[in-house]
Amino acid sequence: MVWHERDEQEGPNGEVAEQKKMLVRCCGCGDCAIREEKWYWDGMPHPDTKNELVSVTYSPPRSWHRPPSWLDGLADADPDLKDLLEEIYSATNLKQVRLLSMGVRTALDHVMNRILEADFGTFETKLDEMVARGHITQKQRENLETVIDAGSASTHRSFKPPRELIQEMVMVMEAVIREHYITGPMLATAKVLIPPRPPRRR
Repeated sequence: MVWHERDEQEGPNGEVAEQKKMLVRCCGCGDCAIREEKWYWDGMPHPDTKNELVSVTYSPPRSWHRPPSWLDGLADADPDLKDLLEEIYSATNLKQVRLLSMGVRTALDHVMNRILEADFGTFETKLDEMVARGHITQKQRENLETVIDAGSASTHRSFKPPRELIQEMVMVMEAVIREHYITGPMLATAKVLIPPRPPRRR
């Protein structure tokens, strides 16, 4: 904590409302935020007086998922996708779940169009084509279909995925992107560098 501000107000029933604002820094990632606490006392503050912490908020809202380390590596391969992902990761907090869900769906649509080098129309057709060409397995198709359905529900039916689901949706999206843009090209390059096996002696 590097800054602290207090503001006390007396309520209609004699209770005292205190609002505390402080600038805090995460010991892990180093990000800063303003933490706002609201307290209530039964009368003036005193060691023996009952107090109650009513609410705690952070501004900007605290993100629960940080962008992956390989995000900057997309700048040359697919700058549009990099820009899209930066917007998506800015929504990884509890107040923008629907936007995050829609963003995951949009990112997957973009990536599948790039992999297939064409827009095959519906998500179902794209997923079938991805399996047919060997880009994903049938099990991966089922997982992607669930993620896309959740994003579509957020887009068209105001569906708000629970945190556990949205976390898995982001992880599925990252796995597809990493495989196509990072892992695949890196292993293709590494394959050339690996020395061949020596011939077997007869």
